[in-house]
Amino acid sequence: LALSVLTAAGMPAYAAAQPAPAAPAAAADTLDTRLAAVTQAVKSALPVDALLQQLDGEAEFNGDVNDNALSPRWDLSWSSHAGEISVTAGEDGKVYSYHLRISDSGNRRFWGLDAAFPKADPKQALAAAQSFADRLMGAGESVQLGSSNAGQTDTLVFTGNLLFNGLPSPVDIRVQVRPDDLAVTQYIRDDSYSSILPGLPPAESATTAAAASGLLRSTLDLKPYYVLNEDGKTASLRYVRQSEKNYIVTAADGRLVDLDKVYADLVSSYAESGLSKSGYRTTSNESTADAGAPASSAGGAQLSESELKTIDGLKDVHTREQLDQTLRAVPALGLDHNWTLERVSYSQDRTTGEISAQLRYARPPTDAERKALKDSYQGELLQIQKTIRMNARTNALQSIYTANYYPSPRASAVQNDPQSPEQTQAAEAFLAAQLPAQWRECKPYSAGDDNHLMYAQNVNGYLFPSNRLTIRMDADGTVESLLVNWDDSITFAGADGILSANAAADACMNAFEMPLSYVEYPVLENQILTRKYVLAYAFRYSDGRSFQGIDAKTGEPVWKNYSEPNQYEYTDLAGAFGRTQIEALAAYGVGLPGGRFQPSATLDQKTMLALLLSACGTAPDPSTEEGLDELYTMAYNENLLKAAGRAPDASVTRIEFLRTLLGASIYSDAAKVKGIYTCPFTDRDAIAQSDLGYASLASGLGIARGDDKGRLNPDSTMTRQEAAVMLYNFMMR
Repeated sequence: LALSVLTAAGMPAYAAAQPAPAAPAAAADTLDTRLAAVTQAVKSALPVDALLQQLDGEAEFNGDVNDNALSPRWDLSWSSHAGEISVTAGEDGKVYSYHLRISDSGNRRFWGLDAAFPKADPKQALAAAQSFADRLMGAGESVQLGSSNAGQTDTLVFTGNLLFNGLPSPVDIRVQVRPDDLAVTQYIRDDSYSSILPGLPPAESATTAAAASGLLRSTLDLKPYYVLNEDGKTASLRYVRQSEKNYIVTAADGRLVDLDKVYADLVSSYAESGLSKSGYRTTSNESTADAGAPASSAGGAQLSESELKTIDGLKDVHTREQLDQTLRAVPALGLDHNWTLERVSYSQDRTTGEISAQLRYARPPTDAERKALKDSYQGELLQIQKTIRMNARTNALQSIYTANYYPSPRASAVQNDPQSPEQTQAAEAFLAAQLPAQWRECKPYSAGDDNHLMYAQNVNGYLFPSNRLTIRMDADGTVESLLVNWDDSITFAGADGILSANAAADACMNAFEMPLSYVEYPVLENQILTRKYVLAYAFRYSDGRSFQGIDAKTGEPVWKNYSEPNQYEYTDLAGAFGRTQIEALAAYGVGLPGGRFQPSATLDQKTMLALLLSACGTAPDPSTEEGLDELYTMAYNENLLKAAGRAPDASVTRIEFLRTLLGASIYSDAAKVKGIYTCPFTDRDAIAQSDLGYASLASGLGIARGDDKGRLNPDSTMTRQEAAVMLYNFMMR
């Protein structure tokens, strides 16, 4: 209570107990000199001064650091009323992220249908993005960008995997280009805020790809199960991996390494270090520069008055070492040798100029604390964390927060020990009595959960885990929890002629790429869990999809896409007059699911909505009942339709399509104004007065054109390709 009162009074909480210790002498690597060096290096890598001319020349500058000791990151920003430039950079000035925002650039996002084709040549945009990325590559780094514009029509986005010494890495790069002038507005590396030790091993391997492949094959644990197909109505046999452990074969010595075990051993080492054995350390910033990063160019870029003013404002700010020593000298904070300073982040109040520092400390839990967790602990790195915020000039405390370890969501459900034989017997007796039909078809099933009993349906001698009973018993023999997942309508494929386990393993090996690449390897550095890069062979999953097993009859791999496809592809466009427009839409992620467009088919309401929603960046599939409901929910949200107008199979007329298209766009209000339009169509008398605005705008924007007699034919039913042509014309405006 006393500490709270003193803090609330606006003075350091320890002031009443003892005088504040004098701050140690300033280190040579002070914040102002570090910020000056980083800013100068960034301005040598990026045309900041030229960009500032677009922000009316003079801009306010700010620089904050997230000083995590292992790989600090600086957040720099130049801002004015006209826009902002923001950069995340390393201690050496290496650019990890960049964002340009021009206030009057027109990059607004209308809530609704505002899709339009970018007014730029995609090849020229790619060249601009590639040139920008190449400028920011360090020694030994390279990237080959490609288009990634799934469902995006108002920006041009390019992505690529960062190569280290010509080999794949865990880092992807994303570059966004503004269509108007091909200016890069965003550049992001996946490792923008990663804490990875600097340095790369050489791109040399002491083992062969064939030897590594053999070792990785030995880790496969495949078992045949019935798996529900995408239609949700049938199930077929599939060899499924029993474990997703992360194995690699190190290039340096050809060893098979289980990275999950490496992590577990580090956790154990951290825990076993104990409070009496651990000791705090602070890490110098001298070794944080990445070996492949460009060197800082002293004097190469001139600093502006705004930049010099911000840098000068850091001259009397205490370093992480000074702040740490000050806090450890306060007994009431309890920061003895058991606590490790993990990171320090600085932030500046732009109005007052006050600099705050936030320090995060951590220690291992005591034996008593670990024991109290019981079986809630499942192999995580357990830490007690203390976060302290203070004035970085005066050392006045601003806030203190201590976080005791709490179980992760997956661990929080575990309340008791694994089920005993008596509890298992009681559970099976309960299931046999209460769910006899399902129980007769069940066999024991394990999915890596020792705290629940699971039983899956047995079909033709193989388990079908989608139909299962999950139960947990209390120590007194009563049911603690029960979950019944069961669908009797599933049709099962036959079990004859399936692959052997050996053949399935061969097919699995063929499904994966196993290139020599750089991978992240967990290490414990100065009591801080971090990572380093090692060169290794490993299973490399394809982007945008996950491995679902091997079809037990065909031997083909089964994949599940978890990201939107870059484009729609159709097999039935030959001879269609709208083919050019349909394929142009597909290239930007606008289209219909299923692989067939059926261009001459009558357009119904659900198909119209699916097409228009894809232009909004969403892709619901109306082929299932759940997908149809999702489709209409999205349509209501995007103002394409009112709930009362739901009629999935109803045919759509030309005027209905135009009313829906324009009614959900920025032209909606204008179309409703009466008495101001001159409708050019010869059959304007057949158009309702309330629709004249839609028809007139459709003509003026080039969305709809009259037939050979100049008629709109508002009440004629549309085909799918006619709708695609109108949408294409709308996006070409």
